[in-house]
Amino acid sequence: MFLVVGCDHKANHDHEGIKHESDSNQPDHIDTESHTLFTKYLELFVEFDPIVVGETSEFIIHLTQLNSYYAPLTKAEVILSLEIDGEHMQQFESQAGIPGIYHAVMSPDFSGEGRITLEINKGDFNDRFELDHIHVYSKSDEIHAHNQQAVFGQITYLKEQAWNTEFNVEPVVRISFSKVINASGEIMPMPGEKQNLIAKNNGIVLFSTRNLVQGSPVKKGDLLFTISGKGFTEDNISVKYHESRLQFEKSKNQYQRHKNLVEDRIVSESQFLESRNQYLADSVAYSNLEKSVSDGGLKVFATLNGYIHELNVSEGQYAATGSVLATISSNKVMLLRADVSQQHFANLGQINDATFRPAYTEKVYTIKELNGKLLAKASSVAENNHYMPVYFEVINDGSLLEGAFAEFHLKTAPQPGTLVVPVHAVIEEQNNYYVYVQISGERFLKKQIQRGDSDGIHAEVLSGLKEGERVVTKGAMLVKAASISSEPVHSHSH
Repeated sequence: MFLVVGCDHKANHDHEGIKHESDSNQPDHIDTESHTLFTKYLELFVEFDPIVVGETSEFIIHLTQLNSYYAPLTKAEVILSLEIDGEHMQQFESQAGIPGIYHAVMSPDFSGEGRITLEINKGDFNDRFELDHIHVYSKSDEIHAHNQQAVFGQITYLKEQAWNTEFNVEPVVRISFSKVINASGEIMPMPGEKQNLIAKNNGIVLFSTRNLVQGSPVKKGDLLFTISGKGFTEDNISVKYHESRLQFEKSKNQYQRHKNLVEDRIVSESQFLESRNQYLADSVAYSNLEKSVSDGGLKVFATLNGYIHELNVSEGQYAATGSVLATISSNKVMLLRADVSQQHFANLGQINDATFRPAYTEKVYTIKELNGKLLAKASSVAENNHYMPVYFEVINDGSLLEGAFAEFHLKTAPQPGTLVVPVHAVIEEQNNYYVYVQISGERFLKKQIQRGDSDGIHAEVLSGLKEGERVVTKGAMLVKAASISSEPVHSHSH
């Protein structure tokens, strides 16, 4: 009969830290069996005592979700079955009392070669694990004691620790991976996505709102400034506006009068045409001023949606004709410039993609995720810095900062079947590279690797790992810290 209930794993689940050598004075120890199995969605780590007919054997079952985060599987139904020699079967089911940890107690009725099956059910989610070649003893005397041997360099990192930190383990895979050219560069606005607001007349600058500062969002058509000519005797925009209006009204009246008289041949056709042309010219001049000038002065509007990138004037400051009042940037379409060293000239033509990391963040972006594209590759060396610029266009998702520096990983010809690991899995120590490999549910081993190219997301592995090995991709430094801790030796007392 099997009994599956929740247990106080924290209180009784003792583990060892790193072990560097075996202790020949350790007493004989009855084996505690453990298994670690994986499906696409779950990791099973189970520990249990030798199984003897008529005696109680304890099982500690850990279930971890395998996805973008490493978390315990909670509130699941576990069905535990034991089949002996393909004939006798016993089973029992229950739910965990502690998230991710399930406690089973079994006392089988038959001995022999067995198979343990674990059925995991949670709503619409189902999964299954099978443990083959499980021996069920007829009596405890059949169990042979042994002298416990420690494994050099083995590190213990408990499931409870992993579940409560930013942690993940992923298999080593082969993908199509490009050769990489590393470069530095800058995030810039696309031409046309950044515009200057110019003073079209002399005067005193008046702000439309007290909240107008660098970084303020603006919409196309918003009134930002008024240039007042009040108090100026020359080049006064308000005076120009009134003069233009008077001239427009005068030419309009003259045109309408000639239009009536030309039919009666009181004025000549040439006089009528002259008055009409004058009216049209004065109408255009007045209309242009009327849109941007009021009694208060010349109005300056935002020319596109975006934000104030630079504010070059202050309230009450005098501005001369042609001076730049402010710069507006749309911040939507960005231009990425990667400065490539001349030593890579031979491979410049192979560049077709890139990843990049701005200096203000640890996030690595791909050109594809920002709906970007390669714009141009230099055909000559830039005069100012002696590098060869490569340009990409991307759509800003709101996280790119104009003017920021960035490091670029420029991709050339892809190489299929390249062994890679996530770049955060790799730890560098004195110019050597290491990863932590999971050898069982809570056991890890530090392995040195030879690292090749990196695109900021994946690192190429030239040697030291095999496809399918599972490495710590998040939390490698936590495992490193655990390697120097002094945890007590695992006693498997529950």
